[in-house]
Amino acid sequence: MTLPLVAALLLSGASTKPAPGIRWERDFEVALKKAQREHKPLLVDFWAPWCGWCHRLDATTYLDPDVVRLSKGFVPVKVNTEGGRSETLVAMKYGVSELPTIAFISPSGRSILHLTGFRGPGQFPRIMAAAQEAATQVLGWEASLAKNPKNAEALARLGIYLFEQEAYEESRDLLVQATRWDEGRPVDDRKQARLMLAIIRHYERRYPDTEALLKEALSLRPPGRHDAQLLYVLGRTYKAWGRFDQARPVLEQVVHSYPDSPFAQRAQETLVALDRRP
Repeated sequence: MTLPLVAALLLSGASTKPAPGIRWERDFEVALKKAQREHKPLLVDFWAPWCGWCHRLDATTYLDPDVVRLSKGFVPVKVNTEGGRSETLVAMKYGVSELPTIAFISPSGRSILHLTGFRGPGQFPRIMAAAQEAATQVLGWEASLAKNPKNAEALARLGIYLFEQEAYEESRDLLVQATRWDEGRPVDDRKQARLMLAIIRHYERRYPDTEALLKEALSLRPPGRHDAQLLYVLGRTYKAWGRFDQARPVLEQVVHSYPDSPFAQRAQETLVALDRRP
């Protein structure tokens, strides 16, 4: 800024100080209660005093006018991962393993979006807009469940969303409930809920539960767009379970019945692996 411009601003009474940044809460529980009162998602900045990129966020991204403006749609809160016990527990709950981590969280405490690493002011407004859009959906599902805890559509949609966010435990619990009460919902949606839950059970190595879920989904009529994947996951489950004689015909069915599906190629590769086993 040139000297004449500075003088003109001073004479006009204008301030040369930068615009204020985001107004952060410093207590997560206080911020969570505020989010519940105001029906807003939280913007959580996980940081530590030694984290240089965290300080760079404060000096750049969090001072950007667009970011500051968009932050008013959230309840912003900072969590020092090396602070007191309560802050450490919050970081553990949300799986913070590297810094900086930025999380967007619903007023009920569910993860909406989880980011690691520095994000500059050029891209962060787009991230905030996407988080706000996702939050609108999540808060809508949560509101539906507050009215009716057995709302199968809200349970399934929220469970699938959390699956995509890799929040598998909470996703599993919601999908278990969804599959109990979803009679009458569209068949493809019922199949998808069982497929997602079966994948979680597979990675938990609960193979009998996985088999039962997949067979139940495949029994739903009419056949739908998830059937190839359901069969493929069933074949992989039998392979992981050591039931190779059952894995082979299921995988062959994927190859022959769904040749244009991306799961046909994966099934063929699994069959080759079966042939190579000792």
